[in-house]
Amino acid sequence: MIASAIKAEILKIFTTRLWWGLLIGDVLIGGLLSFAFAFQLGQTDSSDSPTAAIMSHPNVAAAQAIYSAGFTVTLAELFPLALGVILITAEFRHKTWTSTVLSTPLRWPISVAKAIAICVVGFVYAVVYDVAAVVGGGITMSVWRHSGLYLGSAEVWQTLGLIVLAFIIWTLLGFGFGLLLRNQIVAVFVGIGLAFIGNILFSIIFSLLHWDWAPKFLPSNLTSSMLNPTFASDPANHTFAWGWAAVVLTIYGLVLAGAGAVLNQRKDVL
Repeated sequence: MIASAIKAEILKIFTTRLWWGLLIGDVLIGGLLSFAFAFQLGQTDSSDSPTAAIMSHPNVAAAQAIYSAGFTVTLAELFPLALGVILITAEFRHKTWTSTVLSTPLRWPISVAKAIAICVVGFVYAVVYDVAAVVGGGITMSVWRHSGLYLGSAEVWQTLGLIVLAFIIWTLLGFGFGLLLRNQIVAVFVGIGLAFIGNILFSIIFSLLHWDWAPKFLPSNLTSSMLNPTFASDPANHTFAWGWAAVVLTIYGLVLAGAGAVLNQRKDVL
């Protein structure tokens, strides 16, 4: 039952025009941000900061930073977040959630199938993002900076793999926001507001309170700890190791999606 429901949910997503419109945005974000960020390569003084030291000359860590540039500037995670919100709230907007619930005796398989389907879509978009980031960053690195792409490095492939994981988790976070709020516009604005403005606001509050341990728990900082060697190498950031950052961020995604699914077990269909 679950397998057929997952297949149906995936087919439903890819039979709409929404998916390829979002895919274009995915390619542009991944490609253009890495393309622009790569121009810093070889243009910084290694004594200025840990970030400048990494980008001062072509190296593996610089390639990692370039390919994950969208997440470095805390913009790339907003896309899978919005993706998850839009995909699930479209169900409420177009009443397809209602018809599915009325035709199925139990709601939990519906929520599980939709969550897995959205994770699959997040995986597809993440792979496309990786390709766009490598192509965009690679053009600058090879043409203007005469650098290799470092695709033979295990560390670079680890970063590309972690981008996929981060993308899926942020899509799941968007799925949770959408289930909790249901209204598409409200969910998108609240989700993006908390992820972007909230990250800045809470960082300031934690700084004023001298809670140096707290900022590393913010989702955007967890993502940076996973992906960005320049962020993780700066001792002032008090970060998790990339593995623990991935674990904590995954817990956030599962808890938010689970909370949204549980609340929707009891809500009346609209």
